[in-house]
Amino acid sequence: MTRSKKLHLHDFHILKSAKITEFAGWEMPVSYGSAVEEHLQTRNKSSLFDVSHMGEISVLGKQANDFLDYVLTNSVMNLSSGKAIYSPFCYEDGGTVDDLIAYKKSDENYLLCVNASNIEKDFDHFTNHVSGFDCTIKNESKLFGQIALQGPLSERILSEVINEDLTRLTKMSFIEREFPIGNALISRTGYTGEDGFEIYCSLDDLDQWALSFNEFEIKGDAMWAGLAARDSLRLESGFPLYGHELSPSINPVQAGLSWAIKWEKPEFLGRRKLREEYEGGLSGCVKFYVVEDRRIPRDGSTVFFEGEVFGKVLSGGFSPTLKKPIGSAWISSNGLTNLKNKGWKAEVRSSNVDLIFAQPVLKKQNLV
Repeated sequence: MTRSKKLHLHDFHILKSAKITEFAGWEMPVSYGSAVEEHLQTRNKSSLFDVSHMGEISVLGKQANDFLDYVLTNSVMNLSSGKAIYSPFCYEDGGTVDDLIAYKKSDENYLLCVNASNIEKDFDHFTNHVSGFDCTIKNESKLFGQIALQGPLSERILSEVINEDLTRLTKMSFIEREFPIGNALISRTGYTGEDGFEIYCSLDDLDQWALSFNEFEIKGDAMWAGLAARDSLRLESGFPLYGHELSPSINPVQAGLSWAIKWEKPEFLGRRKLREEYEGGLSGCVKFYVVEDRRIPRDGSTVFFEGEVFGKVLSGGFSPTLKKPIGSAWISSNGLTNLKNKGWKAEVRSSNVDLIFAQPVLKKQNLV
């Protein structure tokens, strides 16, 4: 049995009373106390997340642009240096390999941030398709630590930490250089639906970056938050989690991510199958819901309308904003016309709860 890996800041988190759980092969903080408080802190002030488990893959070479436009559904061709894009990427059959953020340092230098559970799979996928392109793929995940600062106070806090005005750093942009704390790539990106930043740095500098927010913790402007809050924040925002709203059996069109597909590209992996789905009618798709009950439907729970099964729960949790359970579900095509009607239910143990399909709690923000 493979033992879970520990984060570089594992002991740091333990000293802050973190509760630890296994996630994607890592021992990760799930919360430091109340996950609901951490969630609301992120919405109202700011929170810090250790996301050093994420993977980093570099694409280097003269045809890095061409290669990425072939393997990603989105396009990097018109992206300026210092900008980033969100993109899924697919198998030939349209199934989702993973989703990522690509940071363009130059036409010949990209950093890709991929999901922790998929690092080796993603690296192999890219390596298997790089033949014929003048570029190289490097898995550099072991070199990086990453801290996310998320929430409405993030800009002010990080500006003070690095002694630099970040108001001009727009969403999906980044800067990379030596800061007073150490060299880092700082991007205006995140996974919470709030304004925020992600700091990519070397493991040697990670401790100092973590400690640099101490005075803001003391003031109550920032606090450390764990996986539980990260999940409820992204679910309120309608953001997909690989293995739930995206998977080899759920493609980007079905997941509602057609805005991240550039159909005008002459070719990219999965294009034909995705186009067939897009033009021919969905076989099913991902929908978000609110529960009119205190009980929470969990992943895999059956979803039905007037007694007939039409899908299953993909993600289920509690929304601290609404103070109600929320979630996402896969709904087959023959059930989509009834989504606005009452009568939808999800199985919770030996009984059922009523579902109301609606937009995510926060207005969905495209990551572009």
